[in-house]
Amino acid sequence: MDVRSKVLKILASSTSDTRFSQSYLPSTIRAQTGVSLTQAWEVLWGLVADGLVYLDPDGQGSGTDNWRWRLSERGRAAITGGPWEPYDPEGYLSRLRRQVPDLNPVALRYVQEALGAFNAGCFLACSVMLGVASEQVFIGLADSVVAALDANPGLGGTADKLKQALNNPKQSQHTRFLELRKRLEPLRPTLPDDLGDNLTMDAVADLLRVTRNDAGHPTGRDVDENTAHTHLQMAARYLEKMTALQHHFEALTNNATGTAGSSANMGQTT
Repeated sequence: MDVRSKVLKILASSTSDTRFSQSYLPSTIRAQTGVSLTQAWEVLWGLVADGLVYLDPDGQGSGTDNWRWRLSERGRAAITGGPWEPYDPEGYLSRLRRQVPDLNPVALRYVQEALGAFNAGCFLACSVMLGVASEQVFIGLADSVVAALDANPGLGGTADKLKQALNNPKQSQHTRFLELRKRLEPLRPTLPDDLGDNLTMDAVADLLRVTRNDAGHPTGRDVDENTAHTHLQMAARYLEKMTALQHHFEALTNNATGTAGSSANMGQTT
């Protein structure tokens, strides 16, 4: 259970008693999530630190027992923003780890950095970190496509140009990505579950263009909060799809090389 998300939902409910004292909201959290009272307090203060929750004296003066835990404006946005809500970084990362358990660990680290930058108001840094995460997953996908095409001559042409782009240190990631897209285009009808849909590819290309120019250098373009928020919401979806697409091509390579190996062994036996 994602305890932080559950606590945010409790706070959003009009029927919840959100008073400060341990016998009120902390006890409710323990009852509904199964965590200890200490853990309930830790979650609440963690949400305060992230700017999602604040304490409202509610006219009670110095007596804190009846102060109220309230959702901040950012906390309300986290509740209504959907499953990939950057204003709830822990919830975002927990879901990403569940849905893409084999995501490239370097990419995961940069997504974590991107979320931290976003919630610190560093929106350009956020998008740059997402660009690096995308590049990590993209390289793994591109390598898997090269291997699959080499192992399956009848799959859809050669990967020579893509291989050259990947091996040329002077080529920008954006140029390499465009070459990958050219190789994927004729294969799209054969890909499972819309893994090669244009929306996914467009999202990656857009993020790479925002963070780097065609020469591979940082563009220095301004990125506002709404743009960075959109980048983070889209990133989780396309990182998941690109990872699944990489596994698809790895399976094609394994099947082809496994069959070839079995045939060779049979020939040696006879």
